[in-house]
Amino acid sequence: MNLEAIGKVAELVPTSSPFKLGMRGKPKKGGLKQFVIVGRLQLSTGQGTWDEWYIAFEDGRYGWLAEAQGEFFVTQPLPPPTNPPAPEFTQISAGMKLNFGAYGVFTVTDRRQAIYASAEGELPFSAPPGAVFMYADLSGADGSFATLDYGDDPGVDAFFVGKRIELADLGVEGLTAWKDRKVAARAASFNCPSCGGALNLKDPLATVRIACSYCGSLLGTGEGTSDSGKFEILERLRQVPFKPDMPLGNHGVLLDHPYVVLGALAKSCDVEGTTYFWREYLLKETSTEAYHWLVESNGHWSIVQPVPAGKVEDQGRQARYEGTTYKHFQRTQAKVEAVLGEFYWEVARGEMTEASDYVAPPRILSMERTGDLSTPYAPPLPEIARAILQKVGAPIPPPPPPGGGGVSEITWSEGTYVEPEILTAAFGLTSPLPDRTGVGSNQPWPKAPIAKAVNKLFLVLLASLFGVMVLANLIAPRKVVYEKRHELLPLAETAMKNAAAAQSSPGQKPANQDDLVILSEPFEIPRSGNIEVRINAPSDNNWIGFDAALIEDQTGTIRAFYLLSDYYHGSSGGESWSEGSRGRSIYLSQVPKGRYVLRLEPEWESPSKVPGYADIRLRSGVPRISRFFILLGLLTLGPVIMWFSKAAFEGRRWAESDYASS
Repeated sequence: MNLEAIGKVAELVPTSSPFKLGMRGKPKKGGLKQFVIVGRLQLSTGQGTWDEWYIAFEDGRYGWLAEAQGEFFVTQPLPPPTNPPAPEFTQISAGMKLNFGAYGVFTVTDRRQAIYASAEGELPFSAPPGAVFMYADLSGADGSFATLDYGDDPGVDAFFVGKRIELADLGVEGLTAWKDRKVAARAASFNCPSCGGALNLKDPLATVRIACSYCGSLLGTGEGTSDSGKFEILERLRQVPFKPDMPLGNHGVLLDHPYVVLGALAKSCDVEGTTYFWREYLLKETSTEAYHWLVESNGHWSIVQPVPAGKVEDQGRQARYEGTTYKHFQRTQAKVEAVLGEFYWEVARGEMTEASDYVAPPRILSMERTGDLSTPYAPPLPEIARAILQKVGAPIPPPPPPGGGGVSEITWSEGTYVEPEILTAAFGLTSPLPDRTGVGSNQPWPKAPIAKAVNKLFLVLLASLFGVMVLANLIAPRKVVYEKRHELLPLAETAMKNAAAAQSSPGQKPANQDDLVILSEPFEIPRSGNIEVRINAPSDNNWIGFDAALIEDQTGTIRAFYLLSDYYHGSSGGESWSEGSRGRSIYLSQVPKGRYVLRLEPEWESPSKVPGYADIRLRSGVPRISRFFILLGLLTLGPVIMWFSKAAFEGRRWAESDYASS
């Protein structure tokens, strides 16, 4: 490749870049070779300037080291995709899915026009200041980063693919820490040109907008000019529009990441005539130089960081990222109501974005798109859905309009819920944070630790109960204390004689009436506990029942119960049927040990329709499974209560979503 030594063609704009020409890198990750920085290209969209560094690898290849919003990317040129080819610039839109065959599937995240602002060192092409070019940034499904370079015409001129890489993993020698170089390019302190208040910038190299913390006036730099180090009044205010709960300029360590609070935005959205407000705080991670956000809504806080859009599967009602499924919560158009502090882009009141939130508490996945929002966003139609629609002959939704209806950028971010007390400790806050109201969109269920303990205890007790039941069944003696076959036909004959005698001598008790009552010989129950009483009789379209009593021989204590054997069968409409049971068991609980007599008084449908006999058996030491289920029911009360508590909590959460029942 022919390099063109261009020297300094225009005055370089001060930026926050940690790199310089001649620096050497020994990458620790990503499979990259050692390299040296040989050229620098400064680019601008008119809303900010950034650096891209031309690097030469030790194996003779070249690539680019790019910076964007505190993130770093290394890309290398590849032949532009041809099967299928990349769309022309006028046909590409942010959010579009591009399948480049062997190169993989990419999501368009950014589509813009920019200019060459300045350059130095060696570059592979001429970059005259002010020259306009077009590009589209892409995010791969594997987390890769790519750029389609359109130059100054609609067709693709070049294709670059690479990976995001941490600054520390680049292994660049001689880097100056952010805290040491942040005052090198422009003064970190100056007086507000509107009110004269002393402003102390925390990120002076990257700041292009400041909202004065004393008067609220919005200040901006002369982007891309020799006055880029000066701030001028863009909007004059007389008072601060709101008081941030997170003090600007504060340093803290949150979730093991060191941060400084740079700025705060007050945002709003309108939903069915009601206006909702929330605040977003811009943070800079001082170790990696990445920008993150701290979002507060109704006293609920989340720490948010960008994620590769290509790794997100947007399926409309849900989205998937890194193996986690997020449910769609709401879609809104957000408006910037007020600004305070310092920002790396040209933020302004009235700025609009469209946001869609997906939740999987304690995490939240958010999509934002900027540009012309007159065209509603619709996620790309999955290929499988397209194939199904074609197969059934259903109409296929049209693709987004050329250029995405003016939408220039789509970003995805993932947030994690943070408890207020953790924030207070992390940033050393002395003033209390606002009280929480309602349920946050990604707020975890507060009783989750209790429910986890309850469920764990339930499993332990359930296992213990099951073990006790099994052991009780294994060691239960089940001793037969009484067993006898009682002939029923003689009793039936006696009943028929009594019936005949009653007809001949009305009102006179038959002499042999007591013969219908069966009294057993005394028997011993050797241990206190449950008694199983079982009856078996050859019932056949008839039944036999006994009014029974277990009588303690010494005290006369009576335990009354009823025994029944019935079985009926037949056919109806060509189908057989049956009901009842010839054998049944009942249980007497906690019968004390001792000497007992069994009393049985038979009942039947008719003496002429009685089974021939009935076998009666009593066993002591028989465990009852019903007690297991009673105890099981009591044990499940805890998990059931927790389930209803969580269901009520989720109901309150989703009452604030797009899917709330009216």
